[in-house]
Amino acid sequence: MAIRALNSVIVANYNTAASASWQAGTCLMIGSDGLVLKADRSVAAFDTLVEQTGKFVGFSSDDTARTGNTMILADPVGSNYIDGSGVFQSNNNGFYVGAKRAIGDFQAENVNGVTNLSAQSSGFEGPRRGVGVYNTPGGQFVTDQYVEDLTTTVSADGGSYSTFAPGDLLVPGASANAGKLVKLDAAAYGTDGIVVGRVDSFDSAAGLLYFTQILGK
Repeated sequence: MAIRALNSVIVANYNTAASASWQAGTCLMIGSDGLVLKADRSVAAFDTLVEQTGKFVGFSSDDTARTGNTMILADPVGSNYIDGSGVFQSNNNGFYVGAKRAIGDFQAENVNGVTNLSAQSSGFEGPRRGVGVYNTPGGQFVTDQYVEDLTTTVSADGGSYSTFAPGDLLVPGASANAGKLVKLDAAAYGTDGIVVGRVDSFDSAAGLLYFTQILGK
């Protein structure tokens, strides 16, 4: 899972627990201990609009997970193809998602006794460096951190889903969708969750969602 900033002004820094694990692009909220964690509308501390509005901080620009990290890259050559319906699909100069090629030390502080002298055998000892957070409304991004789901209540997802369309509003997910973007039921604006983004376009073939950030701190 990943995020790529197309246009963003400020990246803030927030502290996180040493054992926290997520990929870049994850929706984050701040807990009562001052540490950020995955935004989850089903958690009691976040299951009202007031709580969500006050505690949402933005989208993680860093990976804290040790495995499964990806990155979004521009394709300067192109990967045009003929789809199952015989229609030519042009993907030249688009974006695609691939495994993140990075030394593990740059993904999380998991080195033992080398640069992090407090780390023991597990590599999860604290304090841990904070995570960067895209927190400025108006920023434009492309991400694979979404779930094709629809809100049903302020603390649950699972409505009758239709694909993302430009102008759709996005909210943080609930339960299994925690940290991901889901579509807000238009009939439930102001009740099912706080609007944190707006869909600009959706590339279902590449599995990428283009959106503009609406809320941040």
